[in-house]
Amino acid sequence: MKNYSIIWDFDGTILPCDPYDSEQTLLLYKLNAPQEKTSIIKRIVAKAVIYADKKEWLAGSFKKYYLWILKGTHIEALDRVAEILAKKISSTDCQTFRRLYEQGYHMIVLSCGTLDMIERTLKLADLQGCFNIIETNRFNIINNRITGMEFYMLTPEDKLEVINCLEISAEHAIAVGDGYTDLPLLEWASIPVMMDRTGKKKQKHSGKDYFFISSIPELAELLATHDL
Repeated sequence: MKNYSIIWDFDGTILPCDPYDSEQTLLLYKLNAPQEKTSIIKRIVAKAVIYADKKEWLAGSFKKYYLWILKGTHIEALDRVAEILAKKISSTDCQTFRRLYEQGYHMIVLSCGTLDMIERTLKLADLQGCFNIIETNRFNIINNRITGMEFYMLTPEDKLEVINCLEISAEHAIAVGDGYTDLPLLEWASIPVMMDRTGKKKQKHSGKDYFFISSIPELAELLATHDL
């Protein structure tokens, strides 16, 4: 059995964004589903928020707009969007996640995203049993409608606080991320892995001592090569 923990980000890492992440996809569903009857003001704000979030301009303030737009949304929307997202995770990637879990890696998801979307997506991809721990933010739901949110992870530093609580050793940690919310975790872990599906991340972080991969199976190859 492996004594290493693999700490994953979700959006852009486990889930290919191409071109939208899970939260942006949920906002788009809210905009486009006729039954949602979204107001003109919320539609305008949602489009602006999606654009700004893709540019990484909003940081921690994104959740404020995200929640305001989604308040009152029926949870059926979460199920519909999860169906879309699960199809983005290829069968090859799913096989790799299962193989890593079967090899004994302690698999953890730390995300600044939304637990309700992550859990549903992993379940539909038949991956819910591969991850020992999932830590992120969760919707408050009353009468099957979104009423608020419990915030646990809004900043990159919040991920390190969770790691400290879990008492995971950096010497036995493999951190896999793709964006700015993962940088403190990548700096902390003994094996920092940057998911770079387009090749642009390697150029941006050329001065960092990261391992760069373009797909999930490449991580399995990397670990095998280093006998981890």
